[in-house]
Amino acid sequence: MTTPPRLNPVNEFVCGSIRRLRQSRGLGIEEMARRAGIPPGSYSCLETGRYRLNLENLFRILAVLEVEIADVWPQPPEDVPSQLTRASVDEAVSQAERRRPPRARMEDLLTAVCRTCFVTRRELASRQRSARLSRARAIAAFLAWETGHLTLSGLSRRLRRDVSSISHQLRRFRNRLEKDSDSAVILRQTRRTLEELLRRRHLRRLTGNSLRD
Repeated sequence: MTTPPRLNPVNEFVCGSIRRLRQSRGLGIEEMARRAGIPPGSYSCLETGRYRLNLENLFRILAVLEVEIADVWPQPPEDVPSQLTRASVDEAVSQAERRRPPRARMEDLLTAVCRTCFVTRRELASRQRSARLSRARAIAAFLAWETGHLTLSGLSRRLRRDVSSISHQLRRFRNRLEKDSDSAVILRQTRRTLEELLRRRHLRRLTGNSLRD
């Protein structure tokens, strides 16, 4: 039986902070992993220290917990060994923040849905009813729910609909997703489109920072 790698004090502290925050929000391992987009087995190993936590997964987890990196990072001198000074901790947090992947905005989500489902913003927010528009709205609700930091109430305001109506569409879409192969394909396409929008925005941000530097 292999022995799990020994975490350094900072990693150990961050993993413990994440575990306590997850438990305080009443989230189980599987639900937390699903929201973060990490396989449950891998998430469990990350939280317990069998796998090392990289920045990409850390920021996914922070988005679900709705906290910043400083909220899970140790603050000297009480929490960590004396060799970690306040300056070194602040610099580590600053470097991690600069590498934070962009979080999806509602604007990004709606753009991705419109491109993939071939609908317009006006149609999405209209009172029109059709199978095509219903599926587009349901996909928007699913992705908002899936991201962990976009809210259905925010989506309902953009689509000019009651939150209860959006929630109902989301439940119906989730229940039939496994049996509706067409919707599953469109959902995957929309998710890829959204990820591409985020990559491009991230590249523009990095390019802009390098020019300013």
